[in-house]
Amino acid sequence: MELTRVDYIIMKYLKKKGSTTYFESMTLKEIMSAIKISRPTLYRKMVNLQEHGYVGKGCKSTNADTFFLSAKGIQIIENGGMAND
Repeated sequence: MELTRVDYIIMKYLKKKGSTTYFESMTLKEIMSAIKISRPTLYRKMVNLQEHGYVGKGCKSTNADTFFLSAKGIQIIENGGMAND
């Protein structure tokens, strides 16, 4: 998967906020407060990132899904957007 700029910004924000574990995950609303993107677009981006292993689905926050940056996503951010294959 080739990452877009928005994908990278989302992952970078998750890392900045420390959302790297199942219990420290963020809701779409929390992410949307910092990244100006519509809810449907953000949800599609998160599902796509999840399918490729860059983010994981965290614990429920009331009825909302939450997401966190996976180890694979952390590696991408730490390498400046470059994958180590």
